[in-house]
Amino acid sequence: MRRLACFSVSIFALSLAYAGDGFATSDDDQPAASPVSTDTPCEQLPYSILVTVKNVKSDKGIITLDLHGDDPDRWLKKGGRVGRVRVPAQPPETKICVPVEKPGTYAFALYHDKDHNLKLNKTWIGLPDEPYGVSNDAPIRLGPPSFKDASFQVTGPLTPETVNLSN
Repeated sequence: MRRLACFSVSIFALSLAYAGDGFATSDDDQPAASPVSTDTPCEQLPYSILVTVKNVKSDKGIITLDLHGDDPDRWLKKGGRVGRVRVPAQPPETKICVPVEKPGTYAFALYHDKDHNLKLNKTWIGLPDEPYGVSNDAPIRLGPPSFKDASFQVTGPLTPETVNLSN
């Protein structure tokens, strides 16, 4: 059973590495979009997400979070994100406030960019070489988690979400 779990994680990690989204590549293919103006502090906006990233083992680098809107066909795909937030990594947990434009269904993927090179480093076989996570700690089977499993509702300010980094 343990072998199957490791294989499932590897398949998911491989799918993240090849997803083609800004999550898995550098910023050259897509501007670092912000879902709303950042002139107002996130906690004062009518709609936002307060993400708690657990299992952060180092303060080196940054946490990059890519937010996806309510379009399952664009989940973890190139051009699919509706916003990106980057914050300094803070062990043992990092808090990230993500502004959103309107209430609705969202999901996110994130990674700990330990060397601050603004991309997800990969092993020689294309698997992520840096810790990563997905909203709802969505179950990983023989591929990436479904949008349905990763999605959640934003109905107001500071909608709480927690994710555990897989290290």
